Amino acid sequence: MSDEIRVLLEAVPKAGLSAEDLRQVVTAHPQVLAELEVADAARLHLSPAVPLGHDPGPDAPFRATVFDPVGNRGVELRGTLDAPERAEVRPSAHRPWPTPAEQEAAAEILRADPGFPAGDDVLVYRPMPPLADLERPDGTTVRRPTLGIYTPSDPTGVRHRIVAVDPLAGEVDWTPAGVVLHPMHDCEDSVPDAVGGVWDESGPDQVRVRVLRGGTELWNLVVVRPRASAPQTGMGGGVELRNVRYRGRLVLRQAHLPILNVEYLTIDQTFRDGVSIETKFSANGTEPVGRGWRLCPRPPQTILERPSTDAGNFQGVAFHHDGEELRIVSELEAGWYRYSSDWRLTDDGTIKPRFGFAATKNEHTCKVHRHHAYWRFDFDVAGAENDLVEQVNETGELVPVPEPIVRETSRKRRPNIRWWQVRDKSSGAGWQIHPGEFDGTADAYGIADLWFLRHHPAELYDGDPDPRNRAMLNRFLNSENINGANVVVWYAVHSHHDQAHPHPEQGRLLGPDLVPVD
Repeated sequence: MSDEIRVLLEAVPKAGLSAEDLRQVVTAHPQVLAELEVADAARLHLSPAVPLGHDPGPDAPFRATVFDPVGNRGVELRGTLDAPERAEVRPSAHRPWPTPAEQEAAAEILRADPGFPAGDDVLVYRPMPPLADLERPDGTTVRRPTLGIYTPSDPTGVRHRIVAVDPLAGEVDWTPAGVVLHPMHDCEDSVPDAVGGVWDESGPDQVRVRVLRGGTELWNLVVVRPRASAPQTGMGGGVELRNVRYRGRLVLRQAHLPILNVEYLTIDQTFRDGVSIETKFSANGTEPVGRGWRLCPRPPQTILERPSTDAGNFQGVAFHHDGEELRIVSELEAGWYRYSSDWRLTDDGTIKPRFGFAATKNEHTCKVHRHHAYWRFDFDVAGAENDLVEQVNETGELVPVPEPIVRETSRKRRPNIRWWQVRDKSSGAGWQIHPGEFDGTADAYGIADLWFLRHHPAELYDGDPDPRNRAMLNRFLNSENINGANVVVWYAVHSHHDQAHPHPEQGRLLGPDLVPVD
């Protein structure tokens, strides 16, 4: 029998209610409109109502956000898919990032402002923070998207400005409070893409992927694009994997990266970066299920492989099999930062989550900072329940004895820890978690490196973060028993960036190896 590798893609529909389906529900839901003081539901921004839990049925619970950009207020709906009109309405502090339409409208106002600089090389881009809202005396707030202005030929040497735009008043604030910028400095080689130059909303949100060697199916899983990744009530999760099976055996019910933070060490500033905005990278190949999904005969190249350019010919998720492993990759944007969301599935069953950190021209990268990225692995080895978590330490013995972890806890990586593992108690089958060489150790801001938690459907991310945007996963630690339960593991990497004194991990893809064990 031939050992030829085949990678097959098939578009699959998403469960739950789409944003437009939910809009019909909201239109007829007087409590939502009353809470937001809105008469016209057409102006609202809505997330899809995605079912929660394993194998959700038609009556599955959901959570969804409804946001009014005019009033700058939001609510969360909590209900069931079979009766969304009876959903509970709760106030929400979540403020979604500006949509492409909002940013393009703000850019039009900016370019028409008398203070907008002249020159053919002036570029308007998406900066961080994405919003600089203004509080009125009565306590209400004005939603103000921010825009970056890149002026490389400015005679005074000012290359970057960040402004805030009030779309309702049609006004530009050239010095918004709370935005830290040193415009005379500049770092990185790539010039960022302009507002309006990237967005692509076409193509399916998710596909089923099968990897076959001859007549043997090695991998069968669902891949979700970053723009549709969970949690959609949060800021996405990069390239998301669902219902991952290796040789017919269920391994992961869900795997994604819902938390991504940036901590500046020389200034008092932090960011919670989104993980859902796709940007362009280089990927050549075919699109068997439509735009946004590409099978490549040669390895795709993100900004990490092509550091001198922020351009590309593709936006979405690309696949490449090199004869030994399948690579699943997308490039993400958060202001001037660029991230590579990358998975490697080897033919022998090893899963390699990878994440990379890069940036375009900006002054913040000149400052010493750390990126903190947090994966969430919902292990369902041979089924949802009956999991066992163990820690394997370096003891000097030829065959070290695993130590069970029976209660929810967090851990930091230490030199004497070799790996952790999640196994099915009945069969003994499972997957080991081997830390990457350059994954780092959490500082006080990063909190921890791993969390071992009992599965709860709504615990997809840490909710609204604290004022410094730290990962607030400790709120899920309440000493629940995880011995024989359905286990979720959070795994963090920490990338240190010092432009003047580069660290070994700068420019590398970070992440653990999940190695099968029977």
